[in-house]
Amino acid sequence: MTQDVGNIKARWLRDLIRFLPLKSQFVLSGNVRDLQLEEKGNSSVVRPLPACLSAELRGFGYSQVLCFDFINGFKVTDPSQLNQTEILMKQLGLQPVNGIAPAGLELFEATLEKIICWTGDPIALVVDFASRLIIHPNDLSDQEHKLFTRALIRSYEARARMHGNPGKPFFNTLIWVVEKDGDMPDWLTVDNSRVRHIPIPCPDHQIRRSFASSLISSMPSAPQAREEILQSFVDNTEGLLLVDLMSIAQLCREEKLGFTNISEAVRRYKVGVAEDPWQKIDRNKIRSGHEYIMQRVIGQEYAVVHMLDIVKRAVTGVGAPRRGGRPRGVAFLAGPTGVGKTELAKSITSLLFGDESAYIRFDMSEFSAEHSDQRLIGAPPGYIGYDMGGELTNAIREKPFSVVLFDEIEKAHPRILDKFLQVLDDGVLTSGRGERVYFTEAFIIFTSNLGIYRTDVNGERKATVTIADSFEDIRKRIREEIEQHFKLTLNRPEILNRIGDNIIVFDFIRSDIAEQIFESMVSGVLADLKASQGIEIIISQLAKQMLRSLCLNDLSNGGRGIRNKIETHLVNPLSRALFDGNVESGSHLCIDTIEGGAITKLNLTCALVSEHMK
Repeated sequence: MTQDVGNIKARWLRDLIRFLPLKSQFVLSGNVRDLQLEEKGNSSVVRPLPACLSAELRGFGYSQVLCFDFINGFKVTDPSQLNQTEILMKQLGLQPVNGIAPAGLELFEATLEKIICWTGDPIALVVDFASRLIIHPNDLSDQEHKLFTRALIRSYEARARMHGNPGKPFFNTLIWVVEKDGDMPDWLTVDNSRVRHIPIPCPDHQIRRSFASSLISSMPSAPQAREEILQSFVDNTEGLLLVDLMSIAQLCREEKLGFTNISEAVRRYKVGVAEDPWQKIDRNKIRSGHEYIMQRVIGQEYAVVHMLDIVKRAVTGVGAPRRGGRPRGVAFLAGPTGVGKTELAKSITSLLFGDESAYIRFDMSEFSAEHSDQRLIGAPPGYIGYDMGGELTNAIREKPFSVVLFDEIEKAHPRILDKFLQVLDDGVLTSGRGERVYFTEAFIIFTSNLGIYRTDVNGERKATVTIADSFEDIRKRIREEIEQHFKLTLNRPEILNRIGDNIIVFDFIRSDIAEQIFESMVSGVLADLKASQGIEIIISQLAKQMLRSLCLNDLSNGGRGIRNKIETHLVNPLSRALFDGNVESGSHLCIDTIEGGAITKLNLTCALVSEHMK
């Protein structure tokens, strides 16, 4: 696969070529399992790293390049040099068959010594999967310790010799290829001026663009004017490898998506879901969602309308740029406790999935410790739980199309909040195991009580807003407090910037709304009792007025406080009366009066008068 790209050479490769006359050993780490883009005349080719190294080293002037790994042993990197390389192998005491000479650790050590001390034309050895030669970098066996000690000593003894016409300095170069920096013994690489460590990064925008252009041009019926689609392809593959881009192009061909739908192939490749569930959502259900949600989130007209706007934007994609694969939707729900923030999240989940329990919920008060981020993304290598993965990353990998609720986000440690930068900006989170998990199909909801209270100079907690304030004042003050918290207290204004104007402020539960919530909850309790046990309960006007007075005298805890009062003054005494009276299914009862007063868990009073059976 070729394409005119001019003089493109990766920075790491330029670094390697520059230091070949100066260093005898190199350690390559990082993106070593990807395809590597290299120039070939006026075009470019992609090759695996060993083949790329072989081509560059031979072009620099090395006569032969060998590769070694623990499974195959020594092998030829360039099939066109098979005969010459096999001759070299035999001179080194190896027995090659079809370009492969099996070798264990002892034979590798002996051959390594011969290569380093070779006096013929310059040669190079690429030790692939070098980290698999040892069990643990800091706990070597005697054989492993002897091998790397020999390599260490030879790195200091090696001297360059002139070769060629005109002559230039050459070592018999040794290149160790590892996945991570710490895969080699520290005493071999750290502070060793004779060993050059070169990290290989993931392909940057320029390299991805060059490779993506050749991929698109090779697809059938590719139009000449393809700049916009090419740009979208490159932008949406940020962080992916060249081998991933090749797989995406293959997926596009196999599933017959067509040239113009290559961005859809990127989405499928990232999340592993063929269908786009957002396009299958019943839009009529969303259109009628306002009435449905208002029955559950009573009195929060502003919040419901704003949230539905975000949902519609997520479904249609209008104004939601897909560059970098940002989440489908993000909402930050703020306001007093018990006003319906969590209930709104459940309602949206029910609207999208038909099941309010389908959302993924995290109580952020459980993540207040500094290192609790390991629960979300997984422990790093070497720590307990590394093989288990993280709760968040595992959940998104299993259900990429989901509503993710982070409840009471202000209680999380600031280190946890830093993880959301990656999620909100690029729609991706790297787990402790180094795996990339994509949030491109997720709808993310944060809830918070920020802005309701603040701590004064004396350390006392003071209310910032009260039910006596107008909603406009409440919304303004809460947004100001949230901005101050992220900008001044946490010193993380970038998180707030990524949330943008999707901060939805809830109003207090006011008296008229509290009446509606009270009636809805009481009716729900009685309806559930009739449906589950067949017992019909009627509450007299006097009893309901008494109950209303007990439940609505304090609205500081919102709808949740009303529910708690109903449980205390109605549900608990009613259930005790039904149980103690051994009331059977089909009974019709009337609650005449409800007495309040100093009611405790052990001393509840309720007058329950039975009517004649109908």
